[in-house]
Amino acid sequence: MSCARTFPAVAALAALALGSLAGNRGAVAASAPAPEPVDPAALLRSSLLAPTTTSYVGQVETVRFSSNRAAATIVKIEHRAPSSTRRWYVAPDALYGDYIITRGPATYQFDTKHSKVTISHAPALDDQVTLSGNFDNMLANYRTVYDGTQTVADRPTISIVLVNKYTGERAMRAWIDRDTNLVLKKEEYHANGAVASQTRFEDIRYTGSIPDEIFSTQTPSGYEQVAGPDNASPSPDVERSIKDAGFSPYRPHDLPQGFKIASADVAEQNGVRTLHFLYSDGLRSISLFENAANAAADFGPNKPKTTHFEGHAADYIEDGPTTLLTWREHGLSFALVGDLLLPELVEIARSVVP
Repeated sequence: MSCARTFPAVAALAALALGSLAGNRGAVAASAPAPEPVDPAALLRSSLLAPTTTSYVGQVETVRFSSNRAAATIVKIEHRAPSSTRRWYVAPDALYGDYIITRGPATYQFDTKHSKVTISHAPALDDQVTLSGNFDNMLANYRTVYDGTQTVADRPTISIVLVNKYTGERAMRAWIDRDTNLVLKKEEYHANGAVASQTRFEDIRYTGSIPDEIFSTQTPSGYEQVAGPDNASPSPDVERSIKDAGFSPYRPHDLPQGFKIASADVAEQNGVRTLHFLYSDGLRSISLFENAANAAADFGPNKPKTTHFEGHAADYIEDGPTTLLTWREHGLSFALVGDLLLPELVEIARSVVP
């Protein structure tokens, strides 16, 4: 199946210091607070485009925190601008040796233990117009705050915090390479302030000398080739997707502030026709999947827990900043997926069917 604090505010601290000085001396004229040394919004926008111009090799660690566990992955990564990337899993043991090749909108996931390659497409990843639109939506809902400097992977970085305009809560923090604008570290936060996930380069080296064979997508002998999710069809034409679904769907009436419908699409997996609504506030996303085939959600290797609302027994799993909640009513199967805590998703679920 898309994470009460206070923050260092350089300008505010400068203004406070000047106010104290004026009160003591009387004759010192009031002056404007010192400006931030960078434009955080402009720096964040530049970081979106950095991978299209910057090639590198390195190692990245990601830790995702759930309510009762932390799961870590380590990958070696080789990226050649503008859009070729190879990720090779070092940890955990269950993924060791597996690798993923991304070339433009196409992704090839090689499962070495089961001799299988899964091919999927996500055109939005290669669409700068879409990226720009998402970024503008994000700025409408989040403040960007300069948060100092720090060294990450032996590189000087500038830290930028995103603060939700409606709740005042910190949602994400990014450490951006001062010279290349590449994001070298990122943290996402739960609504209660806890870290939901952290991704960081343990080391990085900038180079364009990466052999072509590193990005080969040729299927190895003996491998099964299967089709993965194809996201070529999401469309802003929501009503057309609803007509294509073949059943009467429901849509949530209560979403967190700043979220709006982004797209809808209909896909068929294993013979099940599923309607997908995507909502976004530019940073976080909420997906609502519906089908009329009474088809259960695929939780993969995760064991779901059970919660209840309005007489429904609903299954859910938490994976870092992401929660998946499933239930059935009115002859339909529903699945909500979002970068939200379980209570927030439950409130949305309550509003899906009046």
